[in-house]
Amino acid sequence: EQEIMKTNEEKSKKNYQMLLFCLNVGLSIEYDENNNTFQFNQLTVCDDIASLNSYSYVCINDIVLLFGGWNGKADNRNIVSKSVYKYSIRENKWTTFKNTLPSQLRDSIAILDEENNHIYIIGGSNKKGKVSNHVEFKALSTHMKTK
Repeated sequence: EQEIMKTNEEKSKKNYQMLLFCLNVGLSIEYDENNNTFQFNQLTVCDDIASLNSYSYVCINDIVLLFGGWNGKADNRNIVSKSVYKYSIRENKWTTFKNTLPSQLRDSIAILDEENNHIYIIGGSNKKGKVSNHVEFKALSTHMKTK
């Protein structure tokens, strides 16, 4: 009986993937629980987001949506974005949406509801300082047109 339980446990093991994006670096780390192995792959980063960090993001199935971002400069070269970007994991393809956030935003938090229907973007900062706004929109809705 213990042997069967062990076999069932082994069958239920999964593969996990983690994506990391910061500035012009993209990295996929895959973990195979069955073989206890890691695989690392470099990912492309679109030019529009390559100078940014401090964006918020959510993952919906094989799509990662990134919101806003900051170029890390504190002087007059300070750029805070209000753009929305989509990364397709399956296609390894970036898209910039035509529609943007209502205002520039960095260091915010993006949350996806349990039904994957709505995205909430909370808090963060703009060029002037901290903001306490809350943005809500439908996840991957048709009004989020791409450029």
